[in-house]
Amino acid sequence: RSVTTWWLAFFLFLTSGIAWVVSIPILLVSLGGSLMPHVGWSWGTVVAVAMFSVLVQFDQRIAATVVPAVAFGSAFLASGWQAFAFAFVASAMTALNGVKRVCPPNPRLLNFQCRYYQGYHKRSELFASPDTVRRGQSLYACHPHGILSVGWISNVVWSRRFHDLVGRCFYLIDGTLRNKGLLARPFCDAFEGPHGGLRDTSRETMNSLMERGESVCLIPGAYQEATLFEYGRDRVALRGRKGFVKLCLRHGYRLHPVYTFGESQTYRTVGGFERLRLRLNRNGIPTVAFWGLSWFPLLPRRGCELVTCVGPALELPKIPEPSAADVDEWHAKYVTALCELFDRSKEEAGYPHAQLEVL
Repeated sequence: RSVTTWWLAFFLFLTSGIAWVVSIPILLVSLGGSLMPHVGWSWGTVVAVAMFSVLVQFDQRIAATVVPAVAFGSAFLASGWQAFAFAFVASAMTALNGVKRVCPPNPRLLNFQCRYYQGYHKRSELFASPDTVRRGQSLYACHPHGILSVGWISNVVWSRRFHDLVGRCFYLIDGTLRNKGLLARPFCDAFEGPHGGLRDTSRETMNSLMERGESVCLIPGAYQEATLFEYGRDRVALRGRKGFVKLCLRHGYRLHPVYTFGESQTYRTVGGFERLRLRLNRNGIPTVAFWGLSWFPLLPRRGCELVTCVGPALELPKIPEPSAADVDEWHAKYVTALCELFDRSKEEAGYPHAQLEVL
């Protein structure tokens, strides 16, 4: 990769990281700052977190009304420019979630992302045989989540080759990130196009898409895999993750295992308190301390080789009301198919000694 290409990729990952990861902390600090003249920084932050925890459960038009009222009300009472500045930032960010669409589809931005997300890495490739893929009525289950799903971003969601391979497909992410992601909203809205779009992972959304026969792509392991992440270890959280299999049975979908080699080398983490962190994960709270670049920890390590392999589909029968036994049977078949894909592909991907742990 040229130096120019890498720095453009760095800038892209930097803006994405701020949008996806840092925007909520910025909102909390801004809201807490508007309250600070009355209750101090500590209690201002506590109140901001409490407000966010409550408001995130409701229609964001409510938050878009409540946050400016509280923030500017506090600022008027304080009569200080700092409080007004914090109130303005908090209100502007919350307003992004109060509108249906922040921006129109932007093919130029999409092409830039597809080119330069891959340009960040030493190697970024997609291995797939067109003969094993049919368009429509397919679910692509991607592993592992990693810390920030770097391989999924570079080789799947923002990959023109993947778009051309699978056709129209909807990429599913956590509902808070998709619908309430503040600065990430422009990235989500600009992504829309003939290739598909970004949607949330709610049951209602998935059923709606699958009833229409749309292909979907998601990461079943979600936050749990991020919590279980260890540098250099290929781990997937699948034992208790069966909902995606049940939906495929209900709609008669093809189910493709997809695995990214090298994801386990994108970040380093601090372990410990695993049970507590997994319990918090069940409430939708990601709990992982990580760092990538030594001089900019938010971004993934430089020089990683990310190879994403798409396996042949399992052809699931259509069972409108699958039993627990049906789900268990096809879930076991899926785990076997994923392990076979891993073992069959690891040498070609450049990781001949890798071992997959299914947790």
